Amino acid sequence: MANVTDPLIAAVSGTDPQNLMEYITRQKIYDSRFWKEECFGLSAADVIEKATKSLVCIGGTYGGNHKPSKFLSLTLKLLQLQPDLELVLEFIQQDHFKYVKALGAFYLRLTGRPAEIYEHLEPLYSNFDKLRYRDVTEWKLVHMDEFVHDLFTKPIACGISMPRLPHRATLITEGYLEETSGPGGLRKTALDEKISEAGGIKEYLKHKMEVEQSEGAAVLWEKFFPDEVDTKKKKKKKKESQKDAGVEQSTEDGELEDSSSKPQHESSKRKHGDSKEDKKKKKKKPKYGSLFKSDKPKKDKNKSSAPQEIGSGGAGEGTDEYWNEQRAKLGLKPLNSS
Repeated sequence: MANVTDPLIAAVSGTDPQNLMEYITRQKIYDSRFWKEECFGLSAADVIEKATKSLVCIGGTYGGNHKPSKFLSLTLKLLQLQPDLELVLEFIQQDHFKYVKALGAFYLRLTGRPAEIYEHLEPLYSNFDKLRYRDVTEWKLVHMDEFVHDLFTKPIACGISMPRLPHRATLITEGYLEETSGPGGLRKTALDEKISEAGGIKEYLKHKMEVEQSEGAAVLWEKFFPDEVDTKKKKKKKKESQKDAGVEQSTEDGELEDSSSKPQHESSKRKHGDSKEDKKKKKKKPKYGSLFKSDKPKKDKNKSSAPQEIGSGGAGEGTDEYWNEQRAKLGLKPLNSS
């Protein structure tokens, strides 16, 4: 019965707290040696003692078989026991064991209310303790503030899906949080004085976007005030559509004025130009003989012209008189007529 949740605890997000971990991960933890040997029959106070002695790193699963880490095993034990908030805050606020602090922060992020998460985890942004993080295939060093930032911003931390967390600005507008610095609020930064002089973070971001045209401020504005971004975009679209409509009307009016104000000599020029083009088209193209045309028509013409020459009094080409004339020109004797 070591794997069963305490029946007297309250549900988290309407379900068994152990269901915040995926089923496969839970089964691997139940089958692990550390769970069977050292996590059996522990109370909430015993979990603190066990964490101080056995935790040397944070992380999810590791290795080729995705073995669960001790950090995940103790987190699952806390989900079974559901300790009081005061005890969890002791995990977070003590300064002697950094991995116990990380365990308490991870558990509070899984089960706490949004206002409690912001109130008790934001002060850890000023903690820069180094933590050994065991990934699936490698080891790496992270700082406590980096780990807390991942809990706030990333959907998955240590291989576990984080519950959805509303933006801090929405909790402030609804009255669940106060917009103050220090413990229980935002960490102090170098911009506190400038933000207070501007009248708040909202006005400061507006000034950075509109006056200084900062791209980073625009990104933060879209992240924390998405509703106002949509309204601004709609207004811009309306203005652009109105401008486009005005430009189209002006162009149409200009075209009508141009067409009405054109002088008559332009139309006459067009007519003259058209007539010249027509004349050019009417010019006959030179006819070139084809390479494949036969010479029969020319021969027929020569034949038809030969008898005309004979009829006109000249000697025919094939007669004796014709050849005698040719021979006389060359100084030869005439042909003998038989």
